Amino acid sequence: MIQELLLALSGYPGTIFTWNKRNGLQVSQDLPFLHPSETSVFNRLCKMGTDYVRFTEFIEQHTGHVHQQEHYCSQPSQTELHGIYLPAFCTGLNSMLQPYRQALLDLEKEFLGDPHLSISHVNYMLEQVTPTIHGCQILETVYKHSCGGLPPVRMALEKILAVCHGVMYKQLAAWMLHGLLLDQSEEFFVKQGPSAGGATAAQEEEEEEDLGIGGLSGKQLRELQDLRLIEEENMLAPSLQQFSLCAEMLPSYIPVRVDEKILFVGELVQMFEDHNQSPSRAGSILKHQEDMFAAKLHRLKQQPLFSLVDFENLVDGVRSTVAEHLWSLMVEESDLLGQLKIIKDFYLLGRGELCQVFIDLAQHRLKTPPSAVTEHDVNVAFQQAAHEVLLDDDNLLPLLHLTIDYQGKDQRHTRL
Repeated sequence: MIQELLLALSGYPGTIFTWNKRNGLQVSQDLPFLHPSETSVFNRLCKMGTDYVRFTEFIEQHTGHVHQQEHYCSQPSQTELHGIYLPAFCTGLNSMLQPYRQALLDLEKEFLGDPHLSISHVNYMLEQVTPTIHGCQILETVYKHSCGGLPPVRMALEKILAVCHGVMYKQLAAWMLHGLLLDQSEEFFVKQGPSAGGATAAQEEEEEEDLGIGGLSGKQLRELQDLRLIEEENMLAPSLQQFSLCAEMLPSYIPVRVDEKILFVGELVQMFEDHNQSPSRAGSILKHQEDMFAAKLHRLKQQPLFSLVDFENLVDGVRSTVAEHLWSLMVEESDLLGQLKIIKDFYLLGRGELCQVFIDLAQHRLKTPPSAVTEHDVNVAFQQAAHEVLLDDDNLLPLLHLTIDYQGKDQRHTRL
């Protein structure tokens, strides 16, 4: 049975697998020993064989026509295609069929070694030869075929592409406006989890673009998100998730810079939606403009042709709103500059006079092995040093605390 199938898929039908011009290759209906599920699998493979047979007939017809002209000097009829481009096209088409022929040859070798080869294995091996497209890859395929050709074909494909874009806009609305990744079948170009591989040179160049957060670029944002402080693991919310772009799902007509902005906006909205503790501040990252942006996405959906300018303007509008809120929260409300100044003054020893006085006051306490009261004494010395250098900020001093770690009475390990 497998041998007859391989012969039929190679273009040589028989009594089990028959051929007719209308339906192509099909399994015979007069086989009572076949289960309906087996018949279904055979017919699915026969569709692939039908395409192969028709391709080979086309190639033989038009390449054989040139050969006939050379040897028999017959005049071509007015309805026959001729010229030098068509044979070249047939040569290229024939080369594209070679992986299929090789797969059939490999299957025949396997069958000779194992006569009990199953139909499922044949189906699996041939599916590897036939490329499959999924999710946003459909957008890329339809777009490429709509860029040229006859006007009726182009217009039909543009209508199909517009309908497919409607699905993408729905996923974008859920992701950018609500932080929801509605992608059960992994069809969107944003996925949960880290990136599968390193960024290309073009992607790295795109990531350097300013995202509108005080000079913070996309690449810098990725680096900040990858930082993991072991001592603060318990402080991180357990629902904090990481997202990245899925390279194989990215449509080529949407630049990487736009995809990075979409990823950036969705991550921030998702973070604020999941960790916003104040009900009164719900949705504040978009300043309650979700309905306005949703209406703009709906208008884009109604357009017959995809406009990159309109699409990027909408993405930039959402990104600017999110970045403005993030700037207000980090720089103004949380006093980011003040916190950085504290780090500079104390952690990076910017206040050199404070460190000098503290060393003088705490030096005699640190000469002896640390004990249970050493940490208290060191902090008292630090408070005294702060007063001596006229550092009397009542709001700042409670935030500063020095710790002493030690292991056993014979080991000394001091950390400030």
